[in-house]
Amino acid sequence: MIASSLTRRSGLIAAVLVAFLAAWPGSEALAQAKSVRLSFHWGVDHESAIMATKFADEVNKAAAGQFKIDVFPSGQLFSIRQISGALSAGSVEIGGVVTHNQFSAIDNDWNMVQIPGIWRGIEHQRDFFSKTPEGKALRERILKKANLVHLAYVPVGPYVTFSKSNDMSTVEKMRGLKARSLAASERPGFAARKMSVVSLSTEEVYTALQSGMIDTLSTVPTAVKAYAWWDHLKTAQLPYAVYADSELMANGTWFNSLPANVQKIMLEVGARISKEATDRTMAGNAAALKEMVEKHGGKITTLSGPALEAFDKLDREQTQPALAKMMSKEIFDAAIRFTSTGK
Repeated sequence: MIASSLTRRSGLIAAVLVAFLAAWPGSEALAQAKSVRLSFHWGVDHESAIMATKFADEVNKAAAGQFKIDVFPSGQLFSIRQISGALSAGSVEIGGVVTHNQFSAIDNDWNMVQIPGIWRGIEHQRDFFSKTPEGKALRERILKKANLVHLAYVPVGPYVTFSKSNDMSTVEKMRGLKARSLAASERPGFAARKMSVVSLSTEEVYTALQSGMIDTLSTVPTAVKAYAWWDHLKTAQLPYAVYADSELMANGTWFNSLPANVQKIMLEVGARISKEATDRTMAGNAAALKEMVEKHGGKITTLSGPALEAFDKLDREQTQPALAKMMSKEIFDAAIRFTSTGK
């Protein structure tokens, strides 16, 4: 009887204690901090997905059980177009954002990354945002407005235009092609080439290529590999003209509520991942182009001489002025000045 009474009393005390802890301010946040979600749209074989997953693995290892990131690839939670809004709203803690074509929805001035032919690479483009007052102000404005914190760069890489059958060797040959676009800032270049445009998210592309809804796509070679788009796309046009950056971002409110040591772990891992991912992206994209040719019957059209100058002239006279209307004069002039003088 006494033992039974003690058992019941212990059970009652335990139940009260559990209820008390559950009601304790911050207990829910503490529980959530133990396991958080990293969402990205990339397929698991995509270079950015590999590096994003490595980020999660290294943070989990360094956190030694006090913190765990669960990875949700392939758009399981949010698509490429949804992730920025989901992060801002706190619907997910960490996400892979293709800042290249998604930040322009937050601030029109971000369209400047789409100006073709002025950037020497992704690092050159990042320098604009870290070394010029206009670039710094633009990036800070977007991160504050969207309530985002940068964790790591996982760049997508150099954009290449691919086609199902056209060799795209001249401006005239591109007339009438049907291209997919993700952002409005991609349209001026297609319009200058007299191409039609269909707005499609990443998960819709394969079927659209298969049905003939589109026959042309500007994207990175690793995406053509990761999503097997090379089943349909057979020609790639070089040289590179645009570079697409991507980042792992955190919801700012959530990140700032974390213990300082956890924040430090994530930022230190992010810095290492940024360097490795940036170093790997060019090699990975070059390898994907080589594989497309050697294993999938693809061809490369490398523009040079008068043919290249014709495309450059078209972009200077038509694409750039159209893009300039999509951003402030201050940011457009700053981008042109920086890329032509380095200041």
